[in-house]
Amino acid sequence: MDCEHIVSGFLGQPTNAVSSLAFLVSAAWILILALRGERATRAVLLVLALAVATNAVGSFALHGPNPGWAQWAHDVAILAVLLFMVVHAFGRIRGWRPTGQIGAYAVGLVAVGLGLAAIHGASDPFAGTLAAGAVVGEVATVSGGRRTRRSGAPRSGTVARGVGLAAIALGGVAYLLGQSGSPLCRPESVFQWHALWHVLVAVSLVAYAYALSVRPRVPAPSA
Repeated sequence: MDCEHIVSGFLGQPTNAVSSLAFLVSAAWILILALRGERATRAVLLVLALAVATNAVGSFALHGPNPGWAQWAHDVAILAVLLFMVVHAFGRIRGWRPTGQIGAYAVGLVAVGLGLAAIHGASDPFAGTLAAGAVVGEVATVSGGRRTRRSGAPRSGTVARGVGLAAIALGGVAYLLGQSGSPLCRPESVFQWHALWHVLVAVSLVAYAYALSVRPRVPAPSA
């Protein structure tokens, strides 16, 4: 369903496979943000970097050599990022420490992985549910963050969120154009819309990580 013609050899879909490495670049950038950032966000950014890096592995495996485990790894990697966003957003709202967030994330990730292995076709429902939760959580944390700006918190996070939203919106268009049934699908072309989707999602994840690193702390709910 991702248009590009499958050829013989190690790289079954060369353009889509190579473009998957954009997630590895994104993960490295997030790792740098983690190491240079404040200690309070370091651990969660390291976890995010690992989750993003797994997308490089899963997507490259699926579009490249395509072993038997590739589809599962590809789907789990996508869900791992969405799950991170959900757990981090609601963890911040509830005032969880980074260790608590990471613990909840680990439990949730194991559940997601087992669910995908046990239930055929569960990837899309899982992704839809987690994406909705991520949107709700982000809206809630952004709203809470606005109440802390009186202290002069940096606005660069707002710019980063705008970049991330633009990148994921354009990426969504590229994803639709890169479907096999799309009028713009060109299976033999070196340029592939699905590859552009990979790159734009990787950009959006770096923007999200930067916004996370500079985002003001959400105040605890008043009694």
